Amino acid sequence: MYIPKHFAEHDQAEILRFIAANAFGTLVTVDAGVPFASHIPFLLEQGDTLTLSGHLAKANPQWQHLATNPQVLAMFQGAHAYVSPTWYEGAGVPTWNYTAVHVHGKVRVIHDTAWLQAQVERLSHYYEGDTPNAWIPSYPAKMLEAIVGFEITIESLQAKYKLSQNRSAADQHLVMQALDANGGEGERGVAALMAKRLEDDHASQN
Repeated sequence: MYIPKHFAEHDQAEILRFIAANAFGTLVTVDAGVPFASHIPFLLEQGDTLTLSGHLAKANPQWQHLATNPQVLAMFQGAHAYVSPTWYEGAGVPTWNYTAVHVHGKVRVIHDTAWLQAQVERLSHYYEGDTPNAWIPSYPAKMLEAIVGFEITIESLQAKYKLSQNRSAADQHLVMQALDANGGEGERGVAALMAKRLEDDHASQN
């Protein structure tokens, strides 16, 4: 991913928080020179080794790509919004503010039924939460045979938080105001990230 230095995020704790908060990502592989992508939920495991786990339908040919070429890319997208040059004090061009993380790593394919059962239970619990009526998975072995698990050992993390850091503080405040006033959830999300970034930068300088 192309990351100009003023948009780079290097704080690993923040990057891992981002992945956990935006865990519905894109798994990218290459088969015979052709890219292939699946949009799936991941689970981030933060033990001695950082890993991402997930599963695919056995009918999805991507698991075979994993078996033959273990180097993979997982992409996670956060808040994003269009930014108009009319919001700046001075000249500018249209652009897009966004947050994204790319994970590169080596994958292993897993067919073990016990592992698959544990993975779908962890995944369901993560999204169902602890509500009294939370759904609890109970898959017979035959159903688990219809999916293939995988675990990615994370080798590198790339994070890009493009939040108008290349503009003046005044322009950044004008962009935040416009996003808050005119936008929906995504726009307000970007405005909140911009505000936090400005607050963190101010704190680090004092």
